[in-house]
Formats: sequence, structure tokens, C-alpha cells
Amino acid sequence: MKNKIFDDPEFQKLLTQIIEEQIPFCRLLGMKVHSLEPDSPALTLTMKPELLGNFAQGMLHGGVIASVLDSVAGVAILLKLAQQQPKEDVFSQLREFGLMSTIDLRIDYLKPGKGQSFTANAEVTRLGKRVANVLMTLRNEQNELVATGAAAFMLHERN
Repeated sequence: MKNKIFDDPEFQKLLTQIIEEQIPFCRLLGMKVHSLEPDSPALTLTMKPELLGNFAQGMLHGGVIASVLDSVAGVAILLKLAQQQPKEDVFSQLREFGLMSTIDLRIDYLKPGKGQSFTANAEVTRLGKRVANVLMTLRNEQNELVATGAAAFMLHERN
């Protein structure tokens, strides 16, 4: 039986700390972990003036939208790896985060990014040996679908 490292409170605490405090860009944007559910993790973002793209209309910058979707995709892959290919300990599992990189990112901007808070979700659709594919969504607090995304990540082998 595989261990459930993704359910380990220490793993979840450390992953949350990495996302919210240790990745400088995620911290700059103000990303927060909402859920570390392996099949649909969620990150949240609260609107602030620095994140506006169209300040006259009060809309979230498209680059911020892409960044949040890219980030939640990476989290989804890490959690799926922990679920399907658990490592011997929490720290070994977290090191997997540094062994992946985005190789393709497509964003469809469906609606202006208006709102006070946003939630990004992701689902891994394929976890191969070298490439993972993910689908993502971003919704505002009114549950309006603001953007969708699709990403491919390279899974690098450890040397």
C-alpha cells in the first residue's frame, strides 16, 4: 500500500509555506493556499492595486492571471506525484517541485478579471514519465469563470 504523504500535515504545512512565503513571486502576488486536495488543488488571490492591468476598469492584469494558473498547475502536479509516486519522506517529496518546469502554457481570457478575490483550480489530466498535462480555471468571488488554461510541464529526472 502506498503511503499518503499528500495527506501528511507536515507535507501540507511545508508546501503551504513554500507557496505563500518562500517563492518570491507567489508572495509578491499574494497567493494563498485554499486547498491541497490532490484531484483539485486551489490557490486564492485577493485584488490589490498592484495587480491591476486596466486600472480605469479595475481589472486584474492578464499576466497575473497567467501566473496564478501556472502556479496552481505546478501544485497540482506535485500533489499528483505525491499521490501516485510517494517518496520516502516529506522533504524528498517536496524536492519534486524543483524538478519540473512549464514547457507550454495556454490561457483563454473569458471575462474581464473584475472582483475582490479569485480562486484558481487545477486538474492533472495526464501524468507521464517525462511530461504532465494540466487544465486550470480561475473564478472570481461571484463564481464567474474569468479564465481557463492548459499547461504542459517537463518532469526532470534527478541526476
